[in-house]
Amino acid sequence: MANMSLHKSAEWKPGLRTYFQYRDLGSVEATEGRLLVHVIRATESCSGPGGYHSHDLEFQMNYVLRGWTRVEFEDVGEVRFEAGDSWHQDPGTPHEVLEFSDDFEVIEICMPAEFPTRDEQR
Repeated sequence: MANMSLHKSAEWKPGLRTYFQYRDLGSVEATEGRLLVHVIRATESCSGPGGYHSHDLEFQMNYVLRGWTRVEFEDVGEVRFEAGDSWHQDPGTPHEVLEFSDDFEVIEICMPAEFPTRDEQR
C-alpha cells in the first residue's frame, strides 16, 4: 500500500512546542508507530531559548528546509544550522534550541514515533 502526504491538503497540528506546528508525513501510521517523520515550522518569532532538554528515543535526525536555527548540545556547544544543513544527535543528548528564524522549517525523523522528553538541569 502507498502512503502519501500531499502538501495542498496538509494538516498542521500543535505539538511539543507551542511556537511550532507539526505535519506528520504519514510514517507513524505506515510503520505502526515505529518511525516519525514530520515537518516542523515556526509559527511565531523566537522569544528566547526553549529550555535545555533531552529525548528518550533510539534515533533522531533533523534536516533544515528553510531559515536557520541555533542549537546548543552538551559536550559540543553552540551550532548554527541553515537551510540544507542536518544533524543527528545520539539518544538522550541534552540540547537547547537557542534561536530560530521566523521562516524556520525542518524535517525531523525519530524512532520510535512517541518518546518522552525530559527537562535537563544545567
